[in-house]
Amino acid sequence: MKTTITLFTLLICANLGLAQKEENNKPDTTRFNIGNTEFIIIDNDTIRVDKDNGDIEDPDDENEKDWANQDLAYWSGFEVGVNMLMNNQFEPDFQETHLQIDPANSFVFNFNLFEYFLKFGTPHVGLVTGLGFTNSRFGFKDSYMRLGANADSTFGYADSTLINGFEKNQLRVNYVNIPLLIQFNTSKNKKKNFHIAVGAIGGVRMSSKMKYKYDVGEGTAEDKTKGRFNVNPFHASLTARIGYRGFGLFASYNMLPLFENDKSRVAKPLTFGASLHF
Repeated sequence: MKTTITLFTLLICANLGLAQKEENNKPDTTRFNIGNTEFIIIDNDTIRVDKDNGDIEDPDDENEKDWANQDLAYWSGFEVGVNMLMNNQFEPDFQETHLQIDPANSFVFNFNLFEYFLKFGTPHVGLVTGLGFTNSRFGFKDSYMRLGANADSTFGYADSTLINGFEKNQLRVNYVNIPLLIQFNTSKNKKKNFHIAVGAIGGVRMSSKMKYKYDVGEGTAEDKTKGRFNVNPFHASLTARIGYRGFGLFASYNMLPLFENDKSRVAKPLTFGASLHF
């Protein structure tokens, strides 16, 4: 009988001890409210609940965790657009044949390879910079025109040897670019982000050439003539960009003329197009 009582007492003590241990292992939870947001702290982890729409931000959620490491820049990728030339009145109106551009044959291709997003203490605003390359093409309206240049000027002249005019007479200029953009993000989750950026893109001309394609009776021939053609060695473009996730639209206006000021009438490139970011 005494042995039975002793075992019963030990079982009761063991159960009380386990219950006490389980009680002690319960997570320490603290709740408090600031405005419409409730903060729940569980063992030093914080969950934030928006009372208006029920959104929950959990630090253990992979989509929300460590936003500082998310890439929210929208520079690297591929862009394609249309080129135009504008005079000082912001009109595409020129008498000179070498400034009369056919937008249907004037394109820009941007290959942006590197990017960096410097956050201003929040993922919603920051400075974007990086490195990119541009191939900018200007097709001329006058299908008989060749582009010429000397030390004093850039000009167009007619090629009287052509049978049916040029199928293509296009100036191509390559640049290396560095952007400085202020970007605004609506979300720190890249899969939900709507983004806007404004700023400037500076570039240095790497090369320029004219490409001609024309009929020779038995077929077609192509000529490529490399040269400076008094193309401005730099460009400094103001740009505005807007997009959702990896797709965007952009417009850029070069504050410097395509050709050097004292070698041609002022004509500044205006470009607009679409972006695909990766």
